[in-house]
Amino acid sequence: MLEEILFKNRKIFFYFVDYCNNKYRSGHDLSLYRDIIDLHRRNNNLDMLLNQNSFYNLIMETLSAWNMDQQGAELTSVDDFKASVQTVKPALYEMYKYKLYDIDRRAIIEQIATPLKSIFCNLKVMKTKTRIVGVSKAMHFLLPDLIMPIDRRYILNFFYGNTNIDSKTCDKEFKTFKEIFQKTFQVKRNLCLKKEDANGEGWKTSVPKLIDNAIIGFLRYLYSHEVDTLKSKLTEIEKAEER
Repeated sequence: MLEEILFKNRKIFFYFVDYCNNKYRSGHDLSLYRDIIDLHRRNNNLDMLLNQNSFYNLIMETLSAWNMDQQGAELTSVDDFKASVQTVKPALYEMYKYKLYDIDRRAIIEQIATPLKSIFCNLKVMKTKTRIVGVSKAMHFLLPDLIMPIDRRYILNFFYGNTNIDSKTCDKEFKTFKEIFQKTFQVKRNLCLKKEDANGEGWKTSVPKLIDNAIIGFLRYLYSHEVDTLKSKLTEIEKAEER
């Protein structure tokens, strides 16, 4: 399984985190995203951010830059997105206290599943029916230290081997979202990922984003190299770890 390769040890994991940081997007979409993260880091106050119209505008502009408003996908209006955020403010405030790097028991994941589901099912991000991609990205922008953004090309492909999920109901989509959230916790715990590992360089903004970066970097490497080349690279990384 790809998970067993990428998450085998910290050395392999961070090689592909860095690969993503060096090879992935570095333009306007990164700049907008870093503006969101900088607001969180400077203020550490979600209530203040949610009382600023500019914050909602920035999130929607970043979602658009992250290709969420093209190829059949259509973002909802800023006003509709903001109104939906207002309905889940208590849950967002509660979840803002949780950081993936601090969660040390799987039981906590189960405890916070209910408020996460409320957020997931009530946020209005896309006009289209399927919500997991748009909503997970918006949730990452709102809760950057807890939730990893999910996309089809990388995250769904990596964990499930395809980009199709059951989107008939919010319950079914949340089941996939929760499974992936549980996987991020397992990766964090197995690799002992810490707050300090996300040094703020480029895309390395939080522990959830490090996991996203590693998957993006790994699959981009796999898409552009022969399997034998990947095997040689993994051996090289393993040998470097032994020295």
